[in-house]
Amino acid sequence: MLDIHISLTGRIAYDPRFFASDHEAPAMWSAVLEVNGPPTPRRDGSTYVPTRQVEVVVYGVAAIRAHESYRKGHLVMARGCDLMPRTYETKNRDGKPTVRAAVKVIATDLGLATRYSPVREEAAAWPAAAAPRRLAQRASAMDGSDTPLAA
Repeated sequence: MLDIHISLTGRIAYDPRFFASDHEAPAMWSAVLEVNGPPTPRRDGSTYVPTRQVEVVVYGVAAIRAHESYRKGHLVMARGCDLMPRTYETKNRDGKPTVRAAVKVIATDLGLATRYSPVREEAAAWPAAAAPRRLAQRASAMDGSDTPLAA
């Protein structure tokens, strides 16, 4: 059996969801990316580029780092496998039942795309104290006296 590998770039459409780890499951981060599809012909002969929505999911340490780093509106590159379609029934704007479809990708790599939105350094808008401590980074940044090492 062969794995399907996929690479996509899209803008985070809604606030991402984060589920902290517990004794039964690892941490999970999920975001819906708006991805431009291939040019599609119209009936009159012109073309348009449709926008598709793809759910991207990461687990474990990658989920914690994604939760700390990515917000709604960020342009993100995802690379992964296990392209999974799912269908579900919901209500449309008129309140009538309708069937919808979604595609989910379990990402192995996730990163900020800087081609169309440059990265800049600025003060965080959310409290950094809320982020989990990373022991490996703390150990490399501190010596035994709990004072930062000089650069």
